Amino acid sequence: MSDLVEPSEPLSKSLILDGIAPSKRDSLTKLSIEHCLDSTNSALQRLPLSQQHGAVILAEQQTSGRGRHGRQWHSPFGNNLYLSLGWSFARPLSELGCLPLVVALSVARALTRAGLRDHLIKWPNDILLNGRKLCGCLVEMRAETAATCHAVLGVGINVYMSVSEADGEIDQPWTDLHSRLPECSRNSLAALLLEELIDHLSLFSEQGFPPLRKYWQQMDGLEGQVIEVFSGDHKHRGIAKGVDGSGALLLDTGEEVLSLHSAEVSLNKTITGL
Repeated sequence: MSDLVEPSEPLSKSLILDGIAPSKRDSLTKLSIEHCLDSTNSALQRLPLSQQHGAVILAEQQTSGRGRHGRQWHSPFGNNLYLSLGWSFARPLSELGCLPLVVALSVARALTRAGLRDHLIKWPNDILLNGRKLCGCLVEMRAETAATCHAVLGVGINVYMSVSEADGEIDQPWTDLHSRLPECSRNSLAALLLEELIDHLSLFSEQGFPPLRKYWQQMDGLEGQVIEVFSGDHKHRGIAKGVDGSGALLLDTGEEVLSLHSAEVSLNKTITGL
């Protein structure tokens, strides 16, 4: 754990709730802010299942923050945003594979509303700014019945990350929001994020991913690029062609167009040609 320092702007339950439109605030069942947790996702999952829908947990610090595939999410105290929201769906688990895209789109649109420009989404759920990672999302799901599922939606945004805090802890190019929006408030950003999540999750619950696909296309950071994709034991190289109506990545290999629902994408700048 890093040395604790007083954050420049402590997270505030009242400021966050006051920043959310009343019609959307009614969708939340609780909001709590913790000083230090293992992870906001884990803390929310410890709630009884009946209390998870609409519940929000934020933390000033995470000691075991995690991203996709069990990767560590570096979570120093006080200056970034670590938030998890619980949501229930009257849909089978098989229809929720594109949920990480819905969460990433919510984050991207919240950042736009906060004043950020030029950020894009790297499929399925990383937010990049000038090719550097600004935000990651972690969606964890469990089925209650064949037709009902519960999800915990975790978001980590680098709001202010000093080089000394990140030195040796992050193994990929990264950036923070402060470098572009030095006056951005964490509380205001949390409110914007929750509004966008509520909007997008409600629409997705009712209509699935297709009505959100057009918004995804506006933020797609891969389309038209030559990429390498690792899916299981297979490696594919091709041109990204956006996503289909289920949120699968479309990859044109030159011989066929693959639809990939689960894969790792490399944007290595040395990749040229097919």
